[in-house]
Amino acid sequence: MKLRHLQQLRRTVSRIRAFISDTSRNTQLSLGGNIRSSSTQASIQSLSFEPLPREDLVPRVMSRLKGRPFMQGSQGEGCPEYLAEPKESLPHGVLVHNPNQASLEELTIKCMEYVEDNITSTPAILFRNLPVQTAQDFSTIAKAIPWKGLEYKGAPNFRNKADKEAGTYTANDDPCHFSIAPHNELSYTNAYPSKIMFFCVQEPGDGCGGETPLLRNSELLSKLDPEVVRKFEEKQVRYVRYFPDKKNKEYLNWQHVYQTDDRRAVESQARAQGSNITWDPSGDLYVWQNRPACIYHPKTGIKTWFNQIVNGNASYYRMLPVLAEVPDNQLPTDTCYGDGSPIEPAVLQHVAACKWSCAVGFKWKKGDLLVLDNLAVMHGRVGFKGDRQILVYMTE
Repeated sequence: MKLRHLQQLRRTVSRIRAFISDTSRNTQLSLGGNIRSSSTQASIQSLSFEPLPREDLVPRVMSRLKGRPFMQGSQGEGCPEYLAEPKESLPHGVLVHNPNQASLEELTIKCMEYVEDNITSTPAILFRNLPVQTAQDFSTIAKAIPWKGLEYKGAPNFRNKADKEAGTYTANDDPCHFSIAPHNELSYTNAYPSKIMFFCVQEPGDGCGGETPLLRNSELLSKLDPEVVRKFEEKQVRYVRYFPDKKNKEYLNWQHVYQTDDRRAVESQARAQGSNITWDPSGDLYVWQNRPACIYHPKTGIKTWFNQIVNGNASYYRMLPVLAEVPDNQLPTDTCYGDGSPIEPAVLQHVAACKWSCAVGFKWKKGDLLVLDNLAVMHGRVGFKGDRQILVYMTE
């Protein structure tokens, strides 16, 4: 009897020891996980952002604008002599400290949190000193951004996908000596991005041009002739885009622009953007729609000049010698008043000159990430020589 009790006692003690051992092991695993989590959290917390000194953003040589070839508005009245230096937190430069203390995905999340907290007051934010150098690094950033990406479809610009999976693109592949007036991306449709991000793979050389001019929409509106604004608000803006069939012309054919050979898919995409479409007998495509010249920012309520009256006008393509004799209805884009009447050349010059007068330039550095509120800040490109590569990603 005593022997049986002794055996039961030994089995009980054995079970208790096993339980204690398992509990201890599980506790250690749990604590180890917490320690790792805490360590990672501490690393992320060691990240910090501080204002980038303004002098680090000022180009050594400011690009000349007045009389610049292949630039809308440069030959007429009101165009400034030179592109202005950064001003009033445009852009708002941010220096990232301890960027290697977290993964690039975690760092991206922290940067986007900073954007969400600050972009309403500073709608152009430039991150510098990120541990990034290549197009693949930008793909990693794009995939980690918490907002839904937006594809370029129906845009009358020649650009290519840098990474199809990540949704990154080349910024613009028009000839490098062409300057592109500041504008809001896809403002000629009802499917424009809320934010647009630029990544510098290769910075332009000093004195070689290539700046990305920025300006606040609200500042531009305040400088425009009120009568010009009133007329556009009354009549709206009509955007007309012409995309040839690739069997007729290679440049900006509709198959490339809409990324499909299926006409029904093209029609669906165009109508989703609020556009009207017409196919001509040769298979070429015309797309048009009327849009307001001004909008109210959904978060700030500020009224802004939001259109591509200048950039979309046929006069842009008239600067290209190869297109000098092409009829207006076969140029990639054109703009007019919403009733179909032409926009006066003096009005186009006035708007273009005001844009360049409000614009500022900054010095790109390899690895920079620029985030813009697309409804509050315009961007463009000063023509350049030499090497320059900027990639872009858009979010809804």
